[in-house]
Formats: sequence, C-alpha cells, structure tokens
Amino acid sequence: MKCVIDPNLSKKSAGQTARLVCKRLHDLHAEIRMSRELESEYADLENVRFLPAEEVLEGADFVIAIGGDGTILRSAGWILDDAATRKCEPVKLVGINTGTLGFLAAFEASELNMLDRLSSGDYAITRRMMLKTEICGGTQDGAVKHVLNDIYASRLNGRICDFAVSVDGRQIGVYRADGIIFSTPTGSSAYALSAGGPVMEPDLSLIEMNLICPHSLFARPMLFAPQRSIRVTYRGAGDGGLNVHADGVHAAVLHNAQSFTVTCSERYMPFVDCKGSAFYDALNGKLMRPLKEMQE
Repeated sequence: MKCVIDPNLSKKSAGQTARLVCKRLHDLHAEIRMSRELESEYADLENVRFLPAEEVLEGADFVIAIGGDGTILRSAGWILDDAATRKCEPVKLVGINTGTLGFLAAFEASELNMLDRLSSGDYAITRRMMLKTEICGGTQDGAVKHVLNDIYASRLNGRICDFAVSVDGRQIGVYRADGIIFSTPTGSSAYALSAGGPVMEPDLSLIEMNLICPHSLFARPMLFAPQRSIRVTYRGAGDGGLNVHADGVHAAVLHNAQSFTVTCSERYMPFVDCKGSAFYDALNGKLMRPLKEMQE
C-alpha cells in the first residue's frame, strides 16, 4: 500500500496529525510518501520517502489530505492535474478533517483507526462528478476549467449585474442578481448552500444553478440533468466586467455579450468512504449544531 501524505501546514493541528498518520501507516507496513517541499518539516521521520512533486503520485494508491475542506479540494486538484498529465486514472483521495465542517473528509482526526481499513480494503469508493466551464470571448477565449465544487460569476465591488441563461440553446431567463453559482452535488454544501440552495447527496449527478441575491421575488435554485449544456451571457457595461471563478480560483473576466458554458466534466474524483456515513455525520453534527444547541 503506497500512501501520499498531504497536510496543510498552515494549521498546527494538521501538521501534528500528519505525524500520527505516518506512525499508524508505518505500523501497517505502508510505503509513505511526501512531496520534497515538506522534507524540512518532517526530516526526522525515517519511514517517509520525499519525492519531487511531479513524481510523488506515480503508482500511489491513496492521497491522504489532512486539513479542512479547502485542503482536500486543493489535493483533489493536484490529483486531477497529475492524472491529466500522465493520462491515467486519478489516485484515490482520503480526507482527514482537522477543520470546521469537513464535508469532503472520510473521517475526523480523532478517528485515525479508520486508516486500518485502507490496508484491509474495508472501504467504498464514490466517484464524484465534476463540472467543466469554457470561456467564450475576450482574452481568455477558449480557456477550460474543471471543478469539483462550483463555478461562480459576479461583478467586482458587489455591484448587481444582468445576464441571460440558456440551456441546450434555449433561453430560460434573463436575470438581475449579484451573481450566479453552478455547483456539483459535492459543492452544494459550500457557496451554493450559503446562497440558499439545497444540500444534495454527493453521489448524485446533477448541475445546480443558484442566483446570488437575485433582484426578484420569484428566482429559485434550479437543478439540471448532467447531459445539459448551460450558457451564461453577460449583459452589462462599465468597469470591472463579470468575473468568473472556478473552485475559488479566478478564471476569466467577461464583458458585454461574452459568455461561459457549464457542462458535466468527463473527469471525476474518486473519494474514499471509510464509514459510509461521513456526509450525514457532518450534516447532522455540524450544520445542525445551532439548532440542536437551542433545543438543549
């Protein structure tokens, strides 16, 4: 069993948890790898192989990301870029939560005994769908991004904007709002949830569209089948333009009559599920915490 450890060293608890993970995996006779960038931090661990970032994932069975959902999302991007470069299947991702919510995590930092299941094969794999966006127009014309969580667009300075949305070439509406979010089921518990969207089981295959602070009494989130092709065309003038972000990373600036498309990606992300209930544990134990505290 070959495991790559990817901790978020900006979080003290993640760095220490990584040491405990290495000890547990060593007891399981696993081959433990880290990127050479982490060697100065973990040079005292004799059982770890430090490899160049472009080599460390080759032949690996698991990437163990240690931190919050942002850390796990970063690790997923690393895995997917590596798979695209080497034209191979993506390495399976195991998330260990040391953050706040941990919707993407397989288990908590207090549950490191779950690592034994990686060795015994007592786990499930969920293939999380992803979205693809292509920019149409401007200096970023033709740029393509793949995301696990969401694609969102908004104007700078929080100014309201107008845009038209069409599905498979048919216009479904012209909207005025602070912006628009397209999310996967995995991303439904992130920005889309804060904007009033529904929480979806991450195993589903759907595209969620959610307006950010719409200037309408009737605008509601919409769900689309994964085979749909959705186009957003910006209708506006003035400073800033419409800024498009892919998993929180700035992707493009659109100006009047320019657009971007959203489709289901051909890529997917394999997440390890050690408990079978991690998503519901996070939903019940964390998002519902304020309500439960009121009842107590």
